[in-house]
Amino acid sequence: MITFGLIITALSGIGLALCISQRLKLIEVLGLAFPLGMGVQTFLMVCFDWVGIKLTAGSVILATLILIAALCTCLFFHRENLKEWFRYVSTPGYPHLNWAWLLCIAVIGAVTVVNVTKTLYYPTFDTDSVRGYNLIGLAIGHEGTIKSLSLFTDVNYSMRGAASYMSYPPYSQLAYAYVYMLGAATSKIVNALIFISFILTFYGALSRFATHLLTALTTLFVLLTPEMLGFSSLSGINFTHALFASLGILYFITWYYKKIPSFLWLSAAFLMLNIWTRNEGPVFAAATCCILLWYSLKNKQYKPLILYSVLCAFPFVFYTVFLKAHHLDAVSVLITKPFWDGAKLSSILREEWDLLKNTTSYGFTFVACLLVFLSNLWHIYKRRDHVITLLLFLLVILFCTGLIYQLQLVWDSLEAIMRFSYKRLMFTFVPIAWFYIAASRNMAWLFEKADHFCFRDEHE
Repeated sequence: MITFGLIITALSGIGLALCISQRLKLIEVLGLAFPLGMGVQTFLMVCFDWVGIKLTAGSVILATLILIAALCTCLFFHRENLKEWFRYVSTPGYPHLNWAWLLCIAVIGAVTVVNVTKTLYYPTFDTDSVRGYNLIGLAIGHEGTIKSLSLFTDVNYSMRGAASYMSYPPYSQLAYAYVYMLGAATSKIVNALIFISFILTFYGALSRFATHLLTALTTLFVLLTPEMLGFSSLSGINFTHALFASLGILYFITWYYKKIPSFLWLSAAFLMLNIWTRNEGPVFAAATCCILLWYSLKNKQYKPLILYSVLCAFPFVFYTVFLKAHHLDAVSVLITKPFWDGAKLSSILREEWDLLKNTTSYGFTFVACLLVFLSNLWHIYKRRDHVITLLLFLLVILFCTGLIYQLQLVWDSLEAIMRFSYKRLMFTFVPIAWFYIAASRNMAWLFEKADHFCFRDEHE
């Protein structure tokens, strides 16, 4: 039952991915299958609960099968698009089997096996999940509802305070509930599949900008980021949030530089799911909307901006209305009016700088990014090399900083928020930083030489 349920989740994600774009590589389609499919399923679960349909394995599976049928129908009526995708994936563009690439892939495979084994072996033990995400998922799976969940409605529980788990968007909680409905003993299979999905999708996205050797090496460096790797095996939402936020940014960059129109909507889909996963999600959509606004003003094309903005805002509006309609709104911790507090801002920037140079948590990610940026200044000035990538990276950091600044400190100190919550929020920065490193012109030149060395003719 568990296997069948996860397969139809993946099939719905594959169908949705192919409906969005016919320029996806096979590795990307496989990587998108689970996170996109689960995203649609969790949205359907909220809709079902809203209209009074009990959430059970049968009701969710039936809805997913209907969705798959609808997506297959859509693909059938657009057979030419599907044929275009088959032609695209059959076009030669696969990596040469050189020793360096094979070594990187072998290490990635080993890290994946170890991480997935660790994820599935150990039970849920992290505090946030035990008393929050996993607990809510377990309760939803047992009671078949969100709006009438005893954790939210029983007077014996207090879930309406500042920063309570009730106010968190429901992607992970409902994903956990789904696998519990299927009979799983642990919800951590979701986290294992998210980890695998990230590897496949990040590799596929980056391979458009870098050689396969550089792509494999960069993917390995992302995975080996100490704090990020450690949290990926826990049953929280941090790695899931990092996947959606970073890939939403990276597909936006791909749309801009590779001129693939459908990738703008793929970016929107990821950022929608990012907002559907964590409250900080809107800041990443705000960053891409700023660039898209500039692009729209420059080219006098406003429809993509409007549609993209509406799509990104939809999950936030939808879930807010759902909570309000069922009187589940929690105490807000966001200060909605502008104010000035120099001491607070100074403390945030100091803590942020300490985190960025913390090699224990992030390895040499941000140090390497700074060095590549400095070495690439000439190309940035003369050829505008990945200026948009840099701008998005800086905007994301700026907006995340602004979000922390606007928080009302009612449940924890600023230092604790920065050293724990913000440190995990920075997982989203890591893939963007490594993407920039690999895509920069100097790094591309260096690895073209490395590829030539690996493939050189013995008789030269």
